[in-house]
Amino acid sequence: MVKLTPEMKEALIVPGKGGSVIYLATSTIDGKPNIAAMRYIASMKDDKALVADMFLLKTKRNLKENPECSIIIGHPIDSGRDWVFKGKAIDIEYGFPPDFDWYGITAKEVLAEWGDWHNKEPPDEVPPDVVYSHPAQRGVVVLHIEEVYSIEKGKVGEKIL
Repeated sequence: MVKLTPEMKEALIVPGKGGSVIYLATSTIDGKPNIAAMRYIASMKDDKALVADMFLLKTKRNLKENPECSIIIGHPIDSGRDWVFKGKAIDIEYGFPPDFDWYGITAKEVLAEWGDWHNKEPPDEVPPDVVYSHPAQRGVVVLHIEEVYSIEKGKVGEKIL
């Protein structure tokens, strides 16, 4: 079982709070890839990454067909956050039974803690003269991390965990 390091958990937080922008990569059952940039990211327990489901049409469809996905930290760069997190993911949406369990966490605990992400952690790095649209959150993507790889220069592809 993978256990994220404190540095990895710290890297998986919302930008503007010292955190990261991540890319979530999925594919269809027949291998057609999709990648989506995400701003709302967190870790839960020792082996989960959480991503807010706000505009994830292709990602959502892909996860229903093929739960294998990866997350990579895209910003900030050159900060020692040189990891790719791989595993199985599900989009826990509103309407799931509260006791639905995904690798040791329930829909109820995920949605209770992270179901209103925008109000919990509103972006504070958006300038006041920029109109920021209020996103409609539909659920939370939960990645059960099974492997972590390096993308550090000279160590690309090395398995860390």
